[in-house]
Amino acid sequence: MDNWLPIKFESDVEHAYAQHLLARFIPLMRLASFIGIAAFIGYQFWDLMLDPQAFSKTSPLRLAAVLHFALCFGLTYVPDINSNPRIWLPFVVYTYAVYMVLFAMILSRLPDGFVAGAAGIMLGMIFIPATTNGAWQAACVLVIQLIIALVTIALLGGTNFELMNVLAWSGGGVGFAVGFAYLLDVINRRAYQFERQLDAEKQRSEALLLNILPAEIASRLKEQEEPLADTHQSVSVLFADLAGFTDISRKMSADELVNLLNDLFSRFDKLVEKHGAEKIKTIGDAYMVATGLKGSVADHAENIADLALGMQKAFSEFRRKNNVDLKLRIGVHSGAVIAGVIGKQKFSYDLWGNTVNVASRMESEGIADQIQISAETWKLLSDRYQTSERGEIQIKGHRPRTTYLLEGNGAAAEIT
Repeated sequence: MDNWLPIKFESDVEHAYAQHLLARFIPLMRLASFIGIAAFIGYQFWDLMLDPQAFSKTSPLRLAAVLHFALCFGLTYVPDINSNPRIWLPFVVYTYAVYMVLFAMILSRLPDGFVAGAAGIMLGMIFIPATTNGAWQAACVLVIQLIIALVTIALLGGTNFELMNVLAWSGGGVGFAVGFAYLLDVINRRAYQFERQLDAEKQRSEALLLNILPAEIASRLKEQEEPLADTHQSVSVLFADLAGFTDISRKMSADELVNLLNDLFSRFDKLVEKHGAEKIKTIGDAYMVATGLKGSVADHAENIADLALGMQKAFSEFRRKNNVDLKLRIGVHSGAVIAGVIGKQKFSYDLWGNTVNVASRMESEGIADQIQISAETWKLLSDRYQTSERGEIQIKGHRPRTTYLLEGNGAAAEIT
């Protein structure tokens, strides 16, 4: 039974629904006005069939009706009318009220016109259910239209029979049109609810996609670009890892462990967004970030340095809050990488190349609670960064490398 009842929306949704319908009503009213113009011109021949001398009697009124519908057509372009549902209903009432008066005046000038043209009054109701919001609005316009038609006919000398004939024809038309408006309201509201649900799911899917992939990559993926791969000649890659995490994880429940990592990585995520970096992935308690992937970013090394210092400060606050015996190692290296998306069902955006391997070694061979950067990254930093040379270290699979420890930033406000 509920399937036959119109859905009731909350007030804000109801307002949005009314605006949504109004965007559909406007082209329909323009079509109705165009048909009204064509009908009032074309039915001049019908006048001549009833009365060969009708042209001089009815053509001025038909011209007035044509001008009326032309005016209504133009009014649909007025912003106050085509954007305000509250003004729209009076506009529809006005359109059909004037139509009824002019049509009744034309019929009064034809022999037996009120009888012969009764069906024409009913035909004028066709567009009302399609240009009003629900059965109540349609009934309002239709009843006003019928009353105006009957009053005008009576004032123009219509007999009781002619009035009853119009009432019989038009009364049935009103009932049919109101019923149609009710069914249309049920259909429109359910369609609108379905569209809202689809939009919500689409936004949710896009939000999930943006949590996995950079915005530009997500856009290219939606356009079905394959393969999704780019070469970046100069980027900076950061790895961060928690020293001592394995030991404390043995003493925690699953919920405590996940909540702890979620707290820390959420802090890091905010800093990543602030500094225009791109979070690549997390692996256990390791965190990987890159800068310089978004177009041409000349200061990617400084961006990642600011990020690393900010992460260091955020970690100190996290450690105090949670009272955990953990230390943070951070390693950074700059160079060329290949970036791309792999997978068909579970997408993964990742980086490959020697730069990634060296950045990982900068972290794993680093010092707890220190930020170790390569000589390549160090050369890209300006004088406002405080660093100290650690010296050459041997890293697995690579030649000995000179490394530096990033100790601070002269613009302290920028790293908070």
